[in-house]
Amino acid sequence: MKHFLFEFITGGGLSGQTLPDSLAREGRIMVKTILKELIACGHTEIAITKDQRIKSYSKNIIEHTISSSLEESLPEIIRNSNISWLIAPETDNCLYKLTDLFLKNSSIFIGSDLNAVKITTSKLMTYNVLKNANITTPDTFFLNEAIPNSKSGWIIKPDDGVGAENCIYIRDRDELVERISNKKNNKYVIQPFIDGEHMSMSLFIYNKNAQLLSCNKQEIVLKNNLVKLTTIIVNEYLSYADRMRELAEYIVSVIPGLSGYVGIDLIRYGNKFYVVDINPRFTTSYAGLSASLGVNVTEKLIQTFVQHEIQDINLRKSIPIELKL
Repeated sequence: MKHFLFEFITGGGLSGQTLPDSLAREGRIMVKTILKELIACGHTEIAITKDQRIKSYSKNIIEHTISSSLEESLPEIIRNSNISWLIAPETDNCLYKLTDLFLKNSSIFIGSDLNAVKITTSKLMTYNVLKNANITTPDTFFLNEAIPNSKSGWIIKPDDGVGAENCIYIRDRDELVERISNKKNNKYVIQPFIDGEHMSMSLFIYNKNAQLLSCNKQEIVLKNNLVKLTTIIVNEYLSYADRMRELAEYIVSVIPGLSGYVGIDLIRYGNKFYVVDINPRFTTSYAGLSASLGVNVTEKLIQTFVQHEIQDINLRKSIPIELKL
């Protein structure tokens, strides 16, 4: 089988623009993980695209350097593959547009459908869907619309932001009001800061069935009013597996079209799990899954989409794997 793996940051999506070190590093980690696992399970016909500023990955794969727009460059490469993989940020509708392009040209696309991507790209739209389904989630409003109640401060972030990128923490209400008055971008949302345990879960989803892969600890630091994710410990929180699995199954039932690998960010506070973000794409946690579970997770994902049946993965023998970012 021929595979095409496209990662936006390292794969030419930012050609002619600044290439942020942190995003390039995370993108490269995910690409190297999937390449290594594809080759380990006998899938050696692999093509990728590469920003010319990124080092080559391997002599054994086909590397295309992007010199024109993605809309011009990608369709032929996608059509020449049997299975296509997409890793891209939600920002500026990037993931949505690329998902559309991949769905139109792929034989087998490992990812979610357009409706699921549209909902989960927007923090506000996700909040409304979750709230209507009685799923616990932080109050979310567009900046300038309302200030949610909070005793521990507030988080301001782009409505279509990625993870902790551009998340601003403000403790003082007067400073918050000043910030709001100075913010010209109306695409920001505000949420109460929830001072609890930061965690995430990694899922395989296929045909409305969810397979829990990991219950992860996230280590967050607040520095100069910015939120930064520094460490992920994959499967550190297995004691919450049953509750996370139940929550995941419910989320999948209220957001049709989630498929492939999905990461969900949570905060545990007062014995409640607050759903903070739903990421319909590969997240950095993927890099630690196979080592934690003792199986080739990429191979299981391929089997799921080729055999049209979600593969069973047992968490009971998993071990914690620390990923420093």
